[in-house]
Amino acid sequence: MTVTKDKVFLIDPHTNQLLAQSARNLVKLDNPVGTGPRNSHFPDHWMFQTFDPQISTTLQEPLSNRLLRHFEIFSPRLGLVIAVTLAACFAVWKWGLPVLVALAVWMTPNGVLRQIDASSLASLDRFMASDSQLSKEQRTAQQAVLNQLLPHVDLPGREIQLTFRKIANAGPNALALPGGTIVLTDELVSKFAKDPDLIAGVLAHEIGHVAESHSLKQLYHSLSVYLLIALLAGDVGPILDSLALEGQTIVNLSFSRRHELQADTYALHLISKAGYSKEGLRRFFEAIKTHDGSSDWLSSHPLSRDRIRNIDSFKEHLAQ
Repeated sequence: MTVTKDKVFLIDPHTNQLLAQSARNLVKLDNPVGTGPRNSHFPDHWMFQTFDPQISTTLQEPLSNRLLRHFEIFSPRLGLVIAVTLAACFAVWKWGLPVLVALAVWMTPNGVLRQIDASSLASLDRFMASDSQLSKEQRTAQQAVLNQLLPHVDLPGREIQLTFRKIANAGPNALALPGGTIVLTDELVSKFAKDPDLIAGVLAHEIGHVAESHSLKQLYHSLSVYLLIALLAGDVGPILDSLALEGQTIVNLSFSRRHELQADTYALHLISKAGYSKEGLRRFFEAIKTHDGSSDWLSSHPLSRDRIRNIDSFKEHLAQ
């Protein structure tokens, strides 16, 4: 292909025969695709294909396309660009996402939190739970423990509500929803109803999750990480989608373990203010220690022995 100021000529290199000619501005250049060849299309349907990166300059391609092509050509600077990009992504993930998550949590209206609670309870009742079999007296006793804790809880706009469910295979357990709904399993109440200090410790721990917005933070963090990956990779496809999902799961497990220890510490402060013994929470972890694995890897909760150690450290700190 020969290019003059105004025209482009397509010439057979073996016979020097003129195959096609056109005004320079009528020859269309395909968009670049990685480091692949470029196709030049003539008005009379001839096409010229080349790997020459200078073709974009020769045919006076728009500046934006020429710059893109220039930076796609492999060179040592490309390694620097990749390193800077990865560093920027890490900075956004490490420091930018927490700020965005905190802002999203702060901006979430209480009405939305109540709707999340209602939807979560409906899903729980549909797939896992059934109506509680506890007596009215048993429920009232647990509510009395909660009522003693609530004067020491400061959650503007949110109301802590206690409910009970029978959940098969959940064991003695409890969970907190973002809007302030706390669910106690029948097995927890039946097994530890005679230990109000233990019940107070469990309730205080769940209140800690609500006060620190742990479940909402995990939700927004997962959405933010996925969005960041999508923005960088575009259409992630099924394989990258699976890898991103699995990677988020591992990261969120780490967040969960940290949140659990934070809720434990919150609970120790709360039960101390409310006049309950911190030994109750310790007894709970001693009781469920048999359910621990050998490691907290791939677990959403720290090992009970680590949580007991946290309680003992808290007591030693208060004693000093």
